[in-house]
Amino acid sequence: MTKKRLPDAEFAIMDFIWDREPPVTTTMVHTEFGDKKGWKLQTIVSYFGRLVERGFLRAENSGGKSRNFYPLISKEEYLEMETQNFMRQYNFKSPASLISTLSYGKNLSEEDLDELEQLIRETRKRNGRR
Repeated sequence: MTKKRLPDAEFAIMDFIWDREPPVTTTMVHTEFGDKKGWKLQTIVSYFGRLVERGFLRAENSGGKSRNFYPLISKEEYLEMETQNFMRQYNFKSPASLISTLSYGKNLSEEDLDELEQLIRETRKRNGRR
């Protein structure tokens, strides 16, 4: 099943889950977001149901009505998928064309350039090049 882009609310839940050691419960998410976002427990239960249906979470019964949830995709995998979709949608031919567009009309700082150089070195090393 191809995973689709997460709506903002579901991404917030997954981001919370990715930052924790599984399992995660709806109560944990409600404690975090209930007051901040005004989400009722039933709203969170609905989000969790959609995340399970769409293949982002796996649910296990933990006794009674309680369920534990485990991520089926890492944050890194999701962000890679989103980046690839973004590049395809806006017809970027390569990562270099994306970076060029992002930096158009803006001066990249020395820190930005250092990070890009480090990324290039690490990628070359992974690919077996110097």
